[in-house]
Amino acid sequence: MILNYLVELNLNMTLPLKIKLNFNKIIKIFPILILFIILPIKSNASENPYKFLKKEILKGKAKKELKNDTRSISKKKALSIYEDADGKAIKITLDTKFKGHKNDWERTGERNQRWEMANKKKPRKFKKPVYIKYKFKLNDFPIHPAVGGSIFQVIANKGESRLLPWMKLQYYGDKIVHQLSFTKEVFYLKGDPENSNFDKVSYKFEMGPVIQFKDYRTISFKILASKEDNGEIVAWIDNKKVFEVYGPNFTIGNGYTFKWGFYRWLLNSFLNETPPQSLTVKEFSYSDKCDEILDQDKCSYVSKNRQSVSYVKFRKTSHRSSTHGKEIAKSIKWKKPLPEIQMKE
Repeated sequence: MILNYLVELNLNMTLPLKIKLNFNKIIKIFPILILFIILPIKSNASENPYKFLKKEILKGKAKKELKNDTRSISKKKALSIYEDADGKAIKITLDTKFKGHKNDWERTGERNQRWEMANKKKPRKFKKPVYIKYKFKLNDFPIHPAVGGSIFQVIANKGESRLLPWMKLQYYGDKIVHQLSFTKEVFYLKGDPENSNFDKVSYKFEMGPVIQFKDYRTISFKILASKEDNGEIVAWIDNKKVFEVYGPNFTIGNGYTFKWGFYRWLLNSFLNETPPQSLTVKEFSYSDKCDEILDQDKCSYVSKNRQSVSYVKFRKTSHRSSTHGKEIAKSIKWKKPLPEIQMKE
């Protein structure tokens, strides 16, 4: 409309030839000027959350290795770009109206939903340590007593087949805990070959209540998985050690993979009142090279006595998954003694 008006004005006005020629040049480049003004606005408004995640949030080997996992809900539903005074981040939202993958939503005894990434085709072996940094917050995370889940998992693998969660950063109710599990048995039920079940001993380290994660917190790890005495796991929250475990730490499987994102389990009886929840992530990274991921203090830390201790409160639990009356079709067992972790005095 503006362009047509300018053309009409140019044709009807009696102007010197030189001015008319200049005016004609302006009219010709006017659409280009408008395009340069509009394009940045349109680009910002339609920025792709998944591409932003891959480019800005994932770092180190996570950028190349992590792929959208098979049971994730649509990334168009789950992902959005979040921005505040701390800059941009990725926001992962789970809502019951999204439902879940068939093998999650129709699982025996419960309903699950998730949006996760994984490196399932590249299991890590036991030769080298890996260093992990995870910066996130739970600023849009209403609490419900019947909802729990995880925001990061380390999965024990046998080849490329995933067996069970070895470690996971999880929540239930108003608590955030890091769970380290030593599994005595993995078994599969007849008629349900896709879902693994466990007989395990777990240590649940208290990372703090959800309210303490309203602002960004950073959780870091050094992990050297092993079935021998050289095993090592050290965890920090911000700059404080949470626990350190030495010796055999990996019971079943021959490698491990990562599952990063947001997973939750829901009880059918509370489904209608389960609120949407969101995880906001500023960075997730891992590498074989510590100085690419962690600060110098963490990279240079060496235990003087290699004692397995916790610096925070923890609970030790034993759990065996229910068979729900079904037969066990397949079983894998660990027969050696399990590690023991003590409270730091």
